[in-house]
Amino acid sequence: MIGPHDGPGRVLVLSAPVGEGHVAAARALAARMRALWPRTVVREVESTGSAHRDATLARSYAATMRWAPGLYGVAYDALLHAPRAAGPFKAVTAARIGHDLAGLVDAEHPDLVVSTYPMTSGGLAWLRRHGRLPGRSVAVVTDMAVHPYWAWRDVDETWTLLESSRDQALAAAPGADVRVAPAAVDVRFAPCDRVEARAGLGWPGDGFTVLVSGGSLGFGDVTEVVDAVLAARPPVRVVVLCGRNERLRTELAARGLPEATLRVVGWTDRVPDLVAASDVVLTTAGGVIATEALAVGRPVVFAAPVAGHGRAGARLAEEAGLALVCPRPADVTTTIARLAADPGVTAPLRARAAEFGARDLDAALRDLAVRVRTPAARA
Repeated sequence: MIGPHDGPGRVLVLSAPVGEGHVAAARALAARMRALWPRTVVREVESTGSAHRDATLARSYAATMRWAPGLYGVAYDALLHAPRAAGPFKAVTAARIGHDLAGLVDAEHPDLVVSTYPMTSGGLAWLRRHGRLPGRSVAVVTDMAVHPYWAWRDVDETWTLLESSRDQALAAAPGADVRVAPAAVDVRFAPCDRVEARAGLGWPGDGFTVLVSGGSLGFGDVTEVVDAVLAARPPVRVVVLCGRNERLRTELAARGLPEATLRVVGWTDRVPDLVAASDVVLTTAGGVIATEALAVGRPVVFAAPVAGHGRAGARLAEEAGLALVCPRPADVTTTIARLAADPGVTAPLRARAAEFGARDLDAALRDLAVRVRTPAARA
């Protein structure tokens, strides 16, 4: 007999190695599913169905964001403001990826397929249209903003982070089942006492600490942003997550500043501890680091956010009262100085972050399991 907390028989969790955010969200979802549904077979696949395409997407994305971010921003904004115009491009992409995923889906025959990468979600939509997707499908949006490739009418449901994100998804795919859902983050990103977190890292308990991140690849004008934070008065402690950007880590470490002023961190699995130990998380990239910070209850500042999804997500987060946006480095200096000097400024941001972080992802997954077991839910 199926109990109320039992999950689907087989689950396929799809992502793509284009940046770390999509993969991190998929891993978080898979881990929570395994904990909630111990009898469920959960398989994770980090691919669009073609190793060559995965490598091309990863290289082109990294190169564009590093060397021609303006071009990326123009293309992103064009899609965002004219979602219907993306239709022909979406159709071609969905067909190619759907064809490549068909063998995997046939072999796994999952009761539930969850995708955290937009183009992969398109492949699922194509499979559904062609009668080749046996289970329920869910597209999980990992960014605050939703561009047209995130939203597909033939995916059974789409999870967005904000009501405004939901509106964007519906504009791109009218008639889609779009729901506002909790962020897909690792269970370790949870409310935590700041002093306790600092003690665990061997840090002093006092002092205002700003955690700076440019995402897994260190995108954006991170060095300029770091300089802007260091210029704040009174002085603050700056911790920089360089991710996989070794050049950035080497450049910042070469400054030789004391760790009480500047700590430079390469690739690490202690990001939850670093977020919890900080007063503010400042990001140039947005994406998953912003939702991870909010899940811990830390205020978020978008600093000179990167073109495209960075700026679009920053705008929606600010409108929702979840973050502050500093378009220029000079704005960063002023904002950090104000946050460090006046706890009253951070109080409403912390309160909104706490509300965002209180959303129960496990409860959302349990509700999803009910819909998977109910054939009428996909009728």
